[in-house]
Amino acid sequence: MNSYWINSFKNLKSYDELKADYTCDVCIIGGGLVGLTCGYYLSKAGLKVIIVEKDLLGQKTSGHSTAKITYQHNLIYNHLIKSYGKEFAKGYLDANKEAIVNIKNIIDTENIDCDFEYQSNYVYTTNQDELVKIHSEIQALHELGEEVNFVTNTELPFKISGAIENPNQARI
Repeated sequence: MNSYWINSFKNLKSYDELKADYTCDVCIIGGGLVGLTCGYYLSKAGLKVIIVEKDLLGQKTSGHSTAKITYQHNLIYNHLIKSYGKEFAKGYLDANKEAIVNIKNIIDTENIDCDFEYQSNYVYTTNQDELVKIHSEIQALHELGEEVNFVTNTELPFKISGAIENPNQARI
């Protein structure tokens, strides 16, 4: 599968294989978004960090990202409430909302030119029979204090039966 991100990098820096011993406070295995973010925060906290990646940075899961930054990962909150309780689901929601804020803070602090913008995220269905799942998810999000909407029109180039609109999500 092709990736816009991987294909658009013209001068992605590669690093030589490690051939010496190094000392650090923390060694992170994996140079995707999670590894790089952990390394960023740990180094800002004054720790000496080494990130080890067997391939090029950001080339696996991160390199095939859709660039959405959202707390809505498919239909998850109704499941979380039913399986683990409202408090657990609220914790998951809050952690993901905080991640959006953290990403924006890093972008602003480091002056990263990445076309960050806030926008709505949609989880949709084209199947009338699945609308009950969409409405159950909206109810779960309302229980968690989120202002989400049910919509039947989006900018998608095809007709949908319905969608959850989550405002104030982002993309880069």
